[in-house]
Amino acid sequence: MLRTGSDAASLIMEVVPLVMSYIRTEMRNQRLPGLSIPQFRSLIYLYRHEDASLSQVAEHLGLQLPTTSKTIDALVTRKLVIRSEYPEDRRRISLKLSATGLEELKRSRHITEARLIEKMNILTAEQQSGIAISLATLRTLFVDLNKSKNNDKITGGSDG
Repeated sequence: MLRTGSDAASLIMEVVPLVMSYIRTEMRNQRLPGLSIPQFRSLIYLYRHEDASLSQVAEHLGLQLPTTSKTIDALVTRKLVIRSEYPEDRRRISLKLSATGLEELKRSRHITEARLIEKMNILTAEQQSGIAISLATLRTLFVDLNKSKNNDKITGGSDG
């Protein structure tokens, strides 16, 4: 039984990467044929960050701008991403998912969620409820942290 915040933190550090690895593997297994991992990760990033710049996607992927540009070009060609120029600065582009790109992500997510449900159904209703309550509590902690981090970016504050 957990006794301290330290015990809980250690367990989170151990379990969350395992869960995320499972989710990433399932999502990747559901991607469109011929879609590379960086392309798929770009789609996920653009789902969460509509109107992102090429630089933001590159930073997320850990790739150089020319490589990211080729990655995005392929997604635009496949009609999964829409690239738009800013009227006030034609050098700057905005990236967002197309309707097709969004549907593809929804499909992958739906199948992955069904696999997670299969895993969760192994547990008792009481265990599932406990996990749901704990995760909802954690979400409130980390949503607040992410909001303040995003506000720091907007106001020029530190990223930590």
